[in-house]
Amino acid sequence: MDLRDYFDPVTLEADYILGADNVFGTHVNKHLAGRDFPAWDNADVALIGISEYRNIHKDNCADAANMARKCLYELSRTDSKMNIADLGNLKEGKNIEDSLAALRDVMAELLSKNTIPLLLGGNKELTLAMFRAYEKINKTINLTAIDRQPGLAGSYYNNIRQPSYLSSIVSSKSRHLFNYSNIGYQSYFALADEIKLLEDMLFDSFRLGAVKENLKEMEPVIRDTDLLMISMSSIRQSDAPASVNNSPNGFFGEEVCQLAWYGGKSERLSSLAIFDWYGSYDMRSHTAHQAAQISWYFIDGFYKRKGEYPFNSSKDCTKYIVNLSRPDGEIIFYKSNRSERWWMEVPSSKLPKSLLVACSYEDYQKACRQELSERWWQNFKKINH
Repeated sequence: MDLRDYFDPVTLEADYILGADNVFGTHVNKHLAGRDFPAWDNADVALIGISEYRNIHKDNCADAANMARKCLYELSRTDSKMNIADLGNLKEGKNIEDSLAALRDVMAELLSKNTIPLLLGGNKELTLAMFRAYEKINKTINLTAIDRQPGLAGSYYNNIRQPSYLSSIVSSKSRHLFNYSNIGYQSYFALADEIKLLEDMLFDSFRLGAVKENLKEMEPVIRDTDLLMISMSSIRQSDAPASVNNSPNGFFGEEVCQLAWYGGKSERLSSLAIFDWYGSYDMRSHTAHQAAQISWYFIDGFYKRKGEYPFNSSKDCTKYIVNLSRPDGEIIFYKSNRSERWWMEVPSSKLPKSLLVACSYEDYQKACRQELSERWWQNFKKINH
């Protein structure tokens, strides 16, 4: 598979500073016209610009990825060992189905080489193509969306409701989705039965207010994620004014940067998409700067990975056994000796061994108080359902 056939080359602005050694863009292997295609198969992260908005929005949003790329290039280098490839902008297919298939195939190729795809631009319904890439390589995943909507409701185009990426995945009864989590839904954008339906399917949803009260509790959720989708509509209008369907309320930009940094640090997370903003409406590139800084924090987190999971020996972690005064018996916790992050075992009568789930110190404290945390209980129901 020749990835060059799928991409238009990167175009650089004349004022871009190519010579500065500490500038991010200087250390990116770019797909430039007339040059060799980047060596993506040994890159840590591959940037992919997306301009596909058909079936969702009528506006031409192709500028979004280019503007975000320019803003990212002008930031500081995150690490001296940075190995990033910019593949350019994914070519649009003759129809939306062609674009979905192309994105699926490109992502599957990248994932097979352990190169993390980082998508910039496009709309969140393209998450379906990202998920299908994991299906293609036969990998069961956890999917997490940072979005103001829980995920099941679709969108309207030409007065016809389009199914959401999540409803399409669920209706297909795919065996490759183990868990879905929504971070930051806003109740007034959620349909009456949507949250209840997510609960019935044993999926997780976290209301914006609860997340903002304790942002650190989302770190284990993202640490257990394979595919992370960030909708710029989850950010308040003042911080992302060109986002699709923007709103005065939502996350602050720095909060989403923190969540993206958690994703970068996770050894499990293998793809990230930043969707849902208009390039043509982005005055002074305000939203593009926001998307670029979210990307920067993700990449910075990646280069701070500890290589701690899965644990290779007892020296990598400290094991804690909490005895429960109930038929559940005990819960086994593990604390990493490198990062002091926590995991816990969730027993299953259907799996060959217990499920190891990322958790927080608060989960351990609850167990010590003879309480089962919601995180433990939710996973227990899922694997014993």
